[in-house]
Amino acid sequence: MEARLDRGTDTRDQDRVTIKSKGETAAETIAEFYKLLEEYDQEISGRLRDVQPEADEAGE
Repeated sequence: MEARLDRGTDTRDQDRVTIKSKGETAAETIAEFYKLLEEYDQEISGRLRDVQPEADEAGE
């Protein structure tokens, strides 16, 4: 199972995350997916939001 999540609207303010899970059965695959999604939501998404793009040297 695979899902891609995009956050942000501006080119320099976008985060893209792909979450993939595998299991022996559909139920195991879904359970693993939700576990990974929760981990992303609690730990990784906050880190990504804290990373801000720097203005380039031209001042743009």
